Amino acid sequence: MTSITFVKYNGEYIFECRGHTEYSSLGNDILCSAVSILCYTLDEYLRRAQLEGKICSYRSNFAPGQALISFELCDTYPHNIALQVVQAIIDGFVLLEESFPDHIKADV
Repeated sequence: MTSITFVKYNGEYIFECRGHTEYSSLGNDILCSAVSILCYTLDEYLRRAQLEGKICSYRSNFAPGQALISFELCDTYPHNIALQVVQAIIDGFVLLEESFPDHIKADV
């Protein structure tokens, strides 16, 4: 099962994705691929957002079966814009959970 969490803690937003969906065998798991591409999309958006000054800090760490991403918003940029994009990506995980509840748990 893949577990996804997205929380705000002390002003920092923290996203974590752990585990494999076990929908199919490793290397052939299309559901795991869908989860992975959403993780990489979130990571790339936040990387670019930091370069553009939309967020103030950003860190990410990827390992097999795990993605950990954290970021902080800037006071000088409208928060709702960056969070709307992040929320749209997070909503993709929720849609996957709704369709595959035995394989994905999204606590967001």
